[in-house]
Formats: sequence, C-alpha cells, structure tokens
Amino acid sequence: MNKRLLGLLLCFCVAASGNAKAQNAAETELDPIVISTSRIAHHDYKLTGNITVIQGEDITASTAQNIPELLNETLAIHVTDTGTSKTSTLDIRGFGDTAARNILVLVNDRILNTVDISPPDLMQIPLSSVERIEIIRGAGSVLYGDRAVGGVINIITKKGKGNLSGKFGSSIGSYDKRETDIELSGSKGDFAYFLYSLYKDDRGYRQNSDVLSKSFNTRLDYELSNKFAADIDLSHHEDSYGLPGYLTGPNLSALGPRASTFPNDFARSKDDNLKLGFNITPWPENLYLGSLGVNLYYRDRNIFDSFDFGMSLPYKTNRSTRTKGLGTKYIFDHEVFNKELHFVTGVDLYDTENDIIGSGSNPDDVTISRTDVGLFGQAEYEALDNIFVNAGLRYARADYAFSQRNSAVDEKRDPDALVYNGGLKYEYAKGSNVYFSIQRTFRFLATDEWYSSSTFFGATPGLNLNLDQQKGIQYEAGLKHNLNNITTLSLTPYWIENRNEIYFDPSASVNSNYKKTTRYGVEVGQETDIAKLMNIALLDKLSLSTSYTFQRPFFSGGANDGKIIPLVPRQQFTTTLAAQFWDHYNVSLITTYVGAQFAVNDVTNIVPKVEPYITLDEKISYQRENWEIFGSINNIFNQRYSPYVFSYGTAQYFYPAPGRNFIFGTKIKF
Repeated sequence: MNKRLLGLLLCFCVAASGNAKAQNAAETELDPIVISTSRIAHHDYKLTGNITVIQGEDITASTAQNIPELLNETLAIHVTDTGTSKTSTLDIRGFGDTAARNILVLVNDRILNTVDISPPDLMQIPLSSVERIEIIRGAGSVLYGDRAVGGVINIITKKGKGNLSGKFGSSIGSYDKRETDIELSGSKGDFAYFLYSLYKDDRGYRQNSDVLSKSFNTRLDYELSNKFAADIDLSHHEDSYGLPGYLTGPNLSALGPRASTFPNDFARSKDDNLKLGFNITPWPENLYLGSLGVNLYYRDRNIFDSFDFGMSLPYKTNRSTRTKGLGTKYIFDHEVFNKELHFVTGVDLYDTENDIIGSGSNPDDVTISRTDVGLFGQAEYEALDNIFVNAGLRYARADYAFSQRNSAVDEKRDPDALVYNGGLKYEYAKGSNVYFSIQRTFRFLATDEWYSSSTFFGATPGLNLNLDQQKGIQYEAGLKHNLNNITTLSLTPYWIENRNEIYFDPSASVNSNYKKTTRYGVEVGQETDIAKLMNIALLDKLSLSTSYTFQRPFFSGGANDGKIIPLVPRQQFTTTLAAQFWDHYNVSLITTYVGAQFAVNDVTNIVPKVEPYITLDEKISYQRENWEIFGSINNIFNQRYSPYVFSYGTAQYFYPAPGRNFIFGTKIKF
C-alpha cells in the first residue's frame, strides 16, 4: 500500500512541477483566509491535507437551514438522521453507524461530542450565528485526541465588530415550520460582543417528529493589547422533540412515509456550555518567543427520553453529563534560519461524570466517571525552499470508574494510547501543493459502549468490560492546485486500517470489536469562478463547485471477511451553481447524489441494498442594504428516500426523509 501511495505522490509532483512556472508567472493573489484547523492560525493555502473552509458568503448562498443540511452539500461528508435534524450524524470516510464516535466536532475549539454514543447535537449551533466552518477530512488524533479518526469539524461563531448593529429574522415553511431569531453585535475600543437567540417550532414531515427548540449564544472578546486577549463563549440550548421511529416496508405501503408507529415516544434535552479563553504573549516587543493559550471549559448536559414499545410502563432514561476541562497550548510560529517553523504543544485535561438513571420499566442506576489526559506536540519546518516536513506525537490516557448500583458492580479501567504522525509537503506555487502523510489513530470507548441499558432486540442490560480500545493507521496523499485564482482543484486518495473498531453486534445483541477494518477511497473537488472567465454584463457573480467521493470500507478477516461496512454509500456527488445578478438577486442550485448502501446491522451483506437517491434544491434571495427576503425549495423532484435504514434478520426498517418542501423568510438589519 505504501508503494502505491508513494507512486501516486511522485506522479503528482511531476505534474505539479510542470505547472509551477506558469502558476508563478500569473502572480495571482489569494484571499488571506486564516483558519485554525492545525491549532495554529494559518492561511488556508499553507495547510496540508484535504481541508475545506465554508465561509459566510457560502452559508448565505446555500439553501441549508441548519448545519447538517449545509455540511451535506460539502465534499466527502455523508449526513444521516432518524427522523429529524435533531438526530443528524456526520460521516467522513465511511465509518457508517460508528461515525458519531469517529468524527470530532468542535465549536470555537470546544468539544461538542459527548462521552456517550450520542452524536454531536448540531441543532445547538444555529446556522445564522456561524461565521465559518473548517473541515479536516482524515485523522487528527495527534492534535485533537480521542474521536478524531475520520475527520474534524470546527465551527467558528461570529465575533462582534463595528458600531452596534442588529438583525431580526423570521421564516415559515412546510409542515408548519416557524423560526424567529435576533442578533446584536458590535465593538467599542478593545471590547467586542455578539449575542444571538433563536426560537424554532417545526411540526415535522412525519407524525410525532415535532421539534421545539430555544438557543442562546454569546461571544465576548477583550483585547487589552497585543500581549493579552480574553474571550468568553457562552451557550444555552433546550428542546423537546418527538421520536417517530422506523417504518417497515408494509408500513410504508399501507400508511405512507409520513406516518409513525411510535406516536408516544419523545425526548427532551438541555445543554449549557461555557468556555473562558486567554491568549498571552509575555515577551518584550522586540523578542518573539511564541504565545500561550489557556482555555477553561464547563458543560452541563441532560437528556430524558421515553419509549413506549407497547410495554405496560414506558421505558424511560435520564442521562446527565457534567464536564470540566482545561486546555493549554504553546505556539511558536516564526522563521528560524530564514525558514518557516510552525510548532504547537499542549496539554488537554477533561473530567466527566455520566449518570444513567432509569424509571418506568427501566431499572438503570449507573454512574460512569471518566478522566482524560492528553499531551501533544506538532511541528512543521521548511527544510528546503517550499518543501515542508511535519511530525507530531500525542500520549493519551482515560481513567474510567463504573458504579452500577442496581447490581453492585464497582470496576475501573485505564486505557492509554501513543500515536504519531509524519508527512511531507511541497508548495510548488502559491495556493498549490502536493503532500503525503501517515498517522496513527485511536479512540477510547464511549461510556455507554461499556454499558448497555437496552432491553430491545434481545440485548441484556449491564456492563461489558471485555472490550478493547480502537487503534488504527491512515495513509493519505493529495494534490491541491490553484489555476490563476480562478479554479481550485483537489485530489485526495487515502487508505485506513483500524483494529478493534467497536460496533453493535446484532447477532449477539452486545457491543463487540471488529478484528480489523479497511477503508480506501478518493475525494475529488473543484471550485471555479466562472464570472472571471466570462464577461456577462448582468452577472456580478457566477461560480460552480463540484465534488465526487468514492469509498470502499470493508471487514478484513473474521467471519465477515471482505463484506462491505453498512451505511456507507460507495459514491457521492454534489454540485453547486451560485449566481448574483442585477446587484441584489442571488440564486443557487444544489444537486446531491448518494449511492446505494447496505442497511445498518447488515454486516453479512445479505439484505438488498438501500436504493440510491438524488435531490435538487434551489434558493433565491433579494438583498438590499438593510433587509433581505428569500425563499427556497428543497427536494424539488419530491424524491422518496430514507437516509437511515437498518435491518434485523432479513427485514428492513426505514426512516423516510421529507418530500418537496418550501421555506420563505425575511431578515431586517438595524
């Protein structure tokens, strides 16, 4: 495998060298987009890896109404849900049903993932409060630690600037959807503030899929001088929502896709987060010795759910999680011997207590405590002109304590991991590079992978402490080429091998370890500013972006050797055409194709594949200086499909997606 990837890298280098002179002669200037996916603020064209930054103007042009919908339009991201956007899960590089534990999601560098198997709740971050989203495809275990196996997504919220200003928005849509939001922001001297509140009432496409949510986000920044800065990131979110559940094939035929056979199932959640950050440069003005960063975290999360399933008493569970954290880092980003050096090192500490308390027919009474310690370092150095080498190392340890009071169990576990990465990058022109990297990865078990509270499908509640931690390795090569600042092309092949990947074994109804899994694929993307190629008087902007992903994840060895991992489409394709004309009108068309895939639990590949689907969405807006009106049509062709399907035996169970739907709204600035 190494020879194949190295051979591909050499081909890229030959092609790149042939274009370098023409690229340099063009002397094009790139917009200075500064991003933080390496835990160091970099210009985007300096970064190694398959990285995308979704800017504010891209968010405005999109038809998406929330972050999952926006990310579903992005290269190599597959989004599934089980009935509402509240239950959305992001997948990068083919992890399928385990994606929620293998993709790390951050908000202003604060971890949104939880210590249990729940997916990160992206409904907590309203799309209108987002400034940009940084996406790393591939491993980030050295820099980010646990769960950063398939990719890392960092959501950056808006920061106040300028005079006091505000925005009021309101929208309505299909299925009695209503949203109202208000924003206040500005700055005065060294102090900046941003406040945002959203109220959302969505009755849902299906019966019992209502979502009622309230969100409040605040970001305060204070820059005393270029030596000291502080920021506070505070958020509150609460919601209640129905759980429409699955439909069988006969249900779909008899009742239609909008029905629910679980009209009494519901859940509610509440999540409070606080991050306090400091950036310090304590050296004299004429001396650069790097900078220090310190972040303090606190999170209080509570989820209650109730399932009927025809029981005499509902099966109810209350899960509360309290997390305290400390993150420190030292950054040196300067020239040494006239060569660029980027270096970051730090310590991550987290202490979490997860209580699982049952009621009704649920006898749970469990507390699982977890303490995480991580020490990391990463360096990139310009060894020769425009040739960079990089290497990094992380040691991580997690101390678990299990107390199952209803069966007198008191156990402890303390897994650890030592992972590294290394790579080589050649910047053959500004905005263009080729690279190769290798990285060891790890993932510690989620608290409720150790513990099963379910009695469904024959599962036995209780602790299962015989599981191993997941470890793996990833190889990646890539090409990013900027052509005269008009077109950007990217090509990224990869190969991933994991051992002891944790999954739910439907045959035994317990969590188990896969012996070995293998994933390989290629991600291809292009963005073209067509307006720079064509002089059309009425057009102010015309751009086309396309992305294509091929991926093949399969089991290596064991009873399912060679079988495809479920819930992973072999191919995905997305294209976005965005135009601005007559100064005030914006139109975008987004087409998404998701290929066929096996249903969750079908590890033997004996059930027919879930059918592929294609959707077309459209948005049009009219903007003036202080107001905007917009409308969008989603799933224009009324495609019937299910983004999430699972199997049990030979039967399939479906979670249908919405049909054709409409959204209209307005925004007023003041």
